[in-house]
Amino acid sequence: MPVRPDVVAALRACRLWRTASDGAIETLARGAVVEEVPRGTALATEGSAADRFTVVVAGRIRVFHLNADGRTIVLETAGSGEAYGAVAALAGGRYPAHVDAATSATVAWIARDAVFDMLAAEPTVTRTLVADLAERVMGLTAVVQTLALDVPGRLARYLFQRSLAAGEATSEGLRVPLGVTKAELAASLGTVPETLSRAFARLRDDGVLLVRSRDVIVLDVGALARLSSGYEKQDPAPRAGR
Repeated sequence: MPVRPDVVAALRACRLWRTASDGAIETLARGAVVEEVPRGTALATEGSAADRFTVVVAGRIRVFHLNADGRTIVLETAGSGEAYGAVAALAGGRYPAHVDAATSATVAWIARDAVFDMLAAEPTVTRTLVADLAERVMGLTAVVQTLALDVPGRLARYLFQRSLAAGEATSEGLRVPLGVTKAELAASLGTVPETLSRAFARLRDDGVLLVRSRDVIVLDVGALARLSSGYEKQDPAPRAGR
């Protein structure tokens, strides 16, 4: 059976084994199980066995946790050429979160042993794989730090990071595209749209930003940075006797 070019391209783009030879990538592609899934399809459930790697060929998937109160906290999303469940698959453990298709998607399932065979044949790939997994751990640490903030602080951290990556100076202030819908943003911040709207309103009323549909205009970058770190300037405590 011929190898699908889109599967080869997605595996070639995957950062986990970006230094692998073309032959190794083609071998992975030949052994992959490719599946077309509609939006909303459950791809993994929290606690289920992680015995294979999964690479997104097309579309987008999301990794999320469900709180006891039913709220969805999106931990990460992945698009074409990105893998998910890699840490759990390497450890031979269980998925620490749920995974579903955020859009109609094509995914390639790769057996854990096939990846180990590639690492044995091309040991230099191990370095890039470890480096990428370390970045993922750091990214999840940032997610935990963000969730420790209140919702306005989480929103400020997201907007501050977006301002560094995609901010554009205008006559009003720094224009920052949200990059996602407000519903998706609420889920990624571990809250609901109504609470997110109140957080936007608070930042607006405090003179930090203006809301412009899918963009915001940041008026006070310094205040945004302080809020995003959980630090806000406070008036000094009154001296005793006053």
